[in-house]
Amino acid sequence: MEEIPVKVAVRVRPLLSKEILHNQQVCVRLVQNANQVIIGKDHVFTFDFVFGENSTQEEVYAVCIKPLLVSLTEGYNALVFAYGQTGSGKTYTIGGEDSASVAADERGIIPRAIQELFHHISEHRNINFHVKVSYIEIYKEELRDLLDLETSMKDLHIREDEKGNTVIVGSKEFQVECADEVISLLESGNAARHTGTTQMNEHSSRSHAIFTISIHQKQSAEYQNAAQDSISSKFHFVDLAGSERLAKTGNTGERFKESVKINSGLFALGNVISALGDPKRKSAHIPYRDAKITRILKDSLGRNAKIVMITCISPSSLDFDESLNSLKYANRAKNIRNKPVVNYNPEKDRIDEMEPEIRLLQEALQSQQVSNQHLHDLNEEKGRVSSLEEKLTRLQVQYFSYRNCVDEALLLLVDLNDDVSLRRSQRDRLQSWISMVQKVRKEALTVQETDTGTETSPVPHHITVLQQKRDLEKCQQVLAMNEELFSQKNHEVQILQNQTKALLQEKKEQQEFLKEAQETQRLQMTEFHIRRQIILSKLEDQDKVLHCHLPDQSDEEEDNTRCEEKTSYKCSINQTWTQNHASLCFLPDVSDMKHQVDKSGLSNKSALQTDTNTGEESDSLQNSHVINMQKLTNSELRLAKTEQKIRKLALNMKRKEELIKDLVRTGKDALSVSWQCSLKISQLEQEIEQAKTQLSETQKQLQEPDSKELRDIPEKVMLQKECQKKTEAAKLKVQKREARELAQKVAQLKHQLSQIEERLCEESEKKK
Repeated sequence: MEEIPVKVAVRVRPLLSKEILHNQQVCVRLVQNANQVIIGKDHVFTFDFVFGENSTQEEVYAVCIKPLLVSLTEGYNALVFAYGQTGSGKTYTIGGEDSASVAADERGIIPRAIQELFHHISEHRNINFHVKVSYIEIYKEELRDLLDLETSMKDLHIREDEKGNTVIVGSKEFQVECADEVISLLESGNAARHTGTTQMNEHSSRSHAIFTISIHQKQSAEYQNAAQDSISSKFHFVDLAGSERLAKTGNTGERFKESVKINSGLFALGNVISALGDPKRKSAHIPYRDAKITRILKDSLGRNAKIVMITCISPSSLDFDESLNSLKYANRAKNIRNKPVVNYNPEKDRIDEMEPEIRLLQEALQSQQVSNQHLHDLNEEKGRVSSLEEKLTRLQVQYFSYRNCVDEALLLLVDLNDDVSLRRSQRDRLQSWISMVQKVRKEALTVQETDTGTETSPVPHHITVLQQKRDLEKCQQVLAMNEELFSQKNHEVQILQNQTKALLQEKKEQQEFLKEAQETQRLQMTEFHIRRQIILSKLEDQDKVLHCHLPDQSDEEEDNTRCEEKTSYKCSINQTWTQNHASLCFLPDVSDMKHQVDKSGLSNKSALQTDTNTGEESDSLQNSHVINMQKLTNSELRLAKTEQKIRKLALNMKRKEELIKDLVRTGKDALSVSWQCSLKISQLEQEIEQAKTQLSETQKQLQEPDSKELRDIPEKVMLQKECQKKTEAAKLKVQKREARELAQKVAQLKHQLSQIEERLCEESEKKK
């Protein structure tokens, strides 16, 4: 089975009149000889076929589709689908427009393929062709039959047959005889398809459309060869809705919902193409089920079909991003490899597959007949046994009546033996008869001891057996109830185990949170100490500089202006230390202050050098001294604010330490609760084992009366009653004890869970 790649063609439409009017530039170039597309400056793609702005419909059909139609008549499946941005010419290329309003040379792929297919059929008279067509629309991820609009969307379902071929259950297939009939159905389906107007396209397709031609071909009767099979194949023509960007289309309301569904379907198709084209993911899952379009094309994409993908793009520079994405999409599709095969008659294959199943059914029928015969013989045997049991019962009754008569006669004859009026011969005969009767009774007693079936009680044997069967059924019912009870207890134990696991998981999460909080606190403390040292050192430097240098009046005014600006800047910044901004508010002031002091020192030196002989030296010195004192006062105020913020930070640190302690305490409580739950679960398991041993002992006691050799039936009945009483008492005891203990344990666990939830809520509030 040969692998062939997917053929990819790119078609570039010409600029539209409105694009030319808005002076939009062309950003796509073609290299026809090398089948390359260059978009932008450095994006180069190579494809199987490239069609420029001047390409015709006939050229596209002859190069891309005609080989697929030949393969269709040879028995291969075929697929062609058009992909691209909205308004890039997909529907025009595929032929989804009204054929009556289009010139002959402007017809698309589908009408040309229909004409050529029926031309091929007319040339091959020796083959019987049966052609069927269907037209399905996927609108907002719902299937719709465009050839039978009365069919509800809910009646259409995507299924797979036994060979993995995709079938749309509920869709209508029309058998056609000529090309005009097919084109008429195509036009009626196009008229029913959902279209709309957007800012990018006046006749935008709002759905994906799949037009399918299925053919079945077989040799005519006069030319038929016994070795030649019939062939079935299909051709999918897929017109995908265009990918859209809401910023350009301006869709709102219903159009917005349509755009979302269109893009989600195209995204799912892109994922399937990426998965099929990636050699590393050949054995991985292919997400066919993410969208309806991928489910319908499942038997074609990456499987049994010859595929051509036609990517339509716009040359406008305004659509550069969409065109580039379309080319990348098409480039990924080049890596897909299919294994197309000739589709011979599926009916014959189905018959071949059914032959072993038929043989199995025949064997099963024979075995069923044999089993029925055995069942019939068994029923006859059961009837025979029942009749023998009835005869045995009658004989036992006669035996007991004869035995009573013999006992009475024995007593009478014993009395007569004591009478002296009898002759010697009569006495001897009577004595021999009495001894014979006693001997027979002794033999009967010995037989009764060895044979459990023979009993001395006047109660018939079959009545005792029936009674024992009834008692056994009651005991079995009690055992079944006990098993149900134990299954319920096991289920409750499983629930408790799940709760314990959940608590352990919460404990782990809390421990992780504690670690993160401790690490955060450590980092904050480190950062705080560093910033504190920086601020203190800069404040000390600033104070020293202020005492050493004396600026002139102009520099003082400039410095005052800067101080006011910095003060307003500081007021606008958030002063929360946890956001790490408070310390940053002081850094600009300190650095600026240092800059001011340096500048004032330099200006002061220049003033002293230039104005040594002026009389205003004393006044300037006095003014500079006053300004320096004001700056010193401001620095002291900033130092006081800094100390106040340090105190606030210390309070926050104490609160966080308390919160960490609470979290540690909560983790310990959760650990103790989980340990208690594990102990309770182990106790419940021990009790279950004890109950099971009691049940096994009870079953053994119930089975002992049937296996032991009992001398007296009343003793057997008494033992059975005692066993029943013990079973019922044990059952009631276990039920009451376990129900009471489980109720207590469930109440305790609920209370503990409520406490833990309250603590977690408090901790979350503290964290906030």
